Amino acid sequence: MTVRRLRKKKNETPTIICVGCEQRVPLWDEMEQCFASPEIQQRVRDMQEEANVELDNESKERALVGEVISTVALAAQISREKNVSDHGIDMEIEFKDDAHEATHRFIFLQLKSGDSYTRKRKKDGTEVFTIKDERHARYWMASPFPVLLVIRNSDGEVRWMEVRDWLKRESENGKKPVKQIIFDGERFDVMSVRRWRERVLGGEAK
Repeated sequence: MTVRRLRKKKNETPTIICVGCEQRVPLWDEMEQCFASPEIQQRVRDMQEEANVELDNESKERALVGEVISTVALAAQISREKNVSDHGIDMEIEFKDDAHEATHRFIFLQLKSGDSYTRKRKKDGTEVFTIKDERHARYWMASPFPVLLVIRNSDGEVRWMEVRDWLKRESENGKKPVKQIIFDGERFDVMSVRRWRERVLGGEAK
C-alpha cells in the first residue's frame, strides 16, 4: 500500500509524514496560515497594485526627464536635475551665450507626467492644473528666475507654461491664495527652448 506523504483536505491545514518519526506534522506554520487567509491575500494584491502604480508613475517621470534632457541638448543649452524636489523644482535649464559659455541665467522646471494632473473645467472646457501644495506656489513666486510647469500627457505631448509671474498676477503678489492654474501651455520643443533663451538673455524675464 502506498502511503501519501502529503495530505491536504478541504478547510484543513496540509500535513506531511515526517521521515524521522513517521508521524504527520503540519506543513504550514502560523505565519504561512496567516498569509493563506483571503483577507491577507487581498491586502497583498492591493499592495502589489499600489507598487505597480508607483513604478508606472516613476517610469513616466523618468521618460519626461529624458525628453527634457534630449530637447535641451538639441537646443545647445544645459539641463540639470535637482537632487531634492520637495519645493516643486525638478530641473533647471541654464542658457549659454553666443560664445557657448554658461551664463548663470536659468529657468526652473516642475515636471508632471500623466493625464491626472490637469482636468477640463465643465463650464468652458478650460484646462486646469490643481496646486496640491501651497508651499510650491509660494516658492515658485519667490524664484529669482522664471518657473515653468511642464506636463506630458498620455499621448506623449509635452507642453510647458511659465507660472511664476502668472501666480504673482493672480495672487496679487501673494496677497490672496491661488489653488489652481489655468494651464495654457505651449509645445515644448527645441524652438520654444530657444525662444526662452532669447527672453532670459535679452532681459525680458527678470
